Amino acid sequence: MKFLLLAISLITFGVLSFYILNLSDYRFSFSEMDLDQSGFISFTEADYVSSSGERIITVKGQSCIEYFAFKDGSTIKTKCG
Repeated sequence: MKFLLLAISLITFGVLSFYILNLSDYRFSFSEMDLDQSGFISFTEADYVSSSGERIITVKGQSCIEYFAFKDGSTIKTKCG
């Protein structure tokens, strides 16, 4: 019984730690992470945004950084200047 409670506690702690770590991604604001604009960042949204990369693109002759999701290549945000 104690082992089961310990295992559940460790798993819960691990999941919450992963979620909080994803929320602390300095590249994105709360509103950018809240993909469905619900006012709450779900675990799925946090994971989607944290699994992202950066690429340099040109927009109207200006060099910009595009943040994109590894999962499907969709643009999360573009930062110019």
